[in-house]
Amino acid sequence: MDGIIFGSCTVAGVIVTTLCTRRAMHHPRVFTWLIAVAFGVCTLGVFFAIPAVARAAEEATGLDNAGKLVAHVCAILWCASLQITMVDLAYRPEYLRTAMYQRICAAAVELAVMVPLFLATNGDAVEFTTAYADHPSVAAYLLIYLSYVLVTCGELAFMCGRTALRSRTTRPWTGAGFALCALAAVLGVGYTMSKGSYIVLHALGSPWSLDTEEALSPALSGLAVLFLFAGLTLPMLGGLLQRMRRRRETT
Repeated sequence: MDGIIFGSCTVAGVIVTTLCTRRAMHHPRVFTWLIAVAFGVCTLGVFFAIPAVARAAEEATGLDNAGKLVAHVCAILWCASLQITMVDLAYRPEYLRTAMYQRICAAAVELAVMVPLFLATNGDAVEFTTAYADHPSVAAYLLIYLSYVLVTCGELAFMCGRTALRSRTTRPWTGAGFALCALAAVLGVGYTMSKGSYIVLHALGSPWSLDTEEALSPALSGLAVLFLFAGLTLPMLGGLLQRMRRRRETT
């Protein structure tokens, strides 16, 4: 199941990253390049989340759970890139630099805590999944990671939703795109709640079904990625259609 979901996301990610990179080259701005970077990082992360790729990464590097570490680091960088993208779109110029530095620092602190904990805990006897929620260090690592994703997805849901409302009448394609992005962020919140609630309830001695969590969480994260890809490419598609319409009117 994980292979199908994350494999599909990888294919979509390669296509969308290529399109966004071309757009950034023709319309260079902070947010256009950050969108391309976010898609590239996200595509790399979901690629390493494919079980076969994760196993190959372990064999190639000799590091247990190497694929999981790459996927989680990419998720942090992806969230930070999207946050800065939305800050560039949504905030006043005088606040932009401060807001960008705040989110960069938050991501740096998260990685500074998360990566050493991973390396200290890592070994062939553990995996960084909810199946090992009874391992204190694994549970702590996952909760630190999920807490960051929860906060950033919550902020992204708010900012994308606000942008969608502002754009729905003047730029309908942009409004629809950011509405899908807001939905993707809500699905991201659902992903963190699914995994996080299992770990917390496991610590309290009454976890819900692990099989259900292992089926639900990948589905939520995969849908979040696909909705985000669709949402951030809709404005480009709308602009392309408008340019084609104007060309037909002038000929």
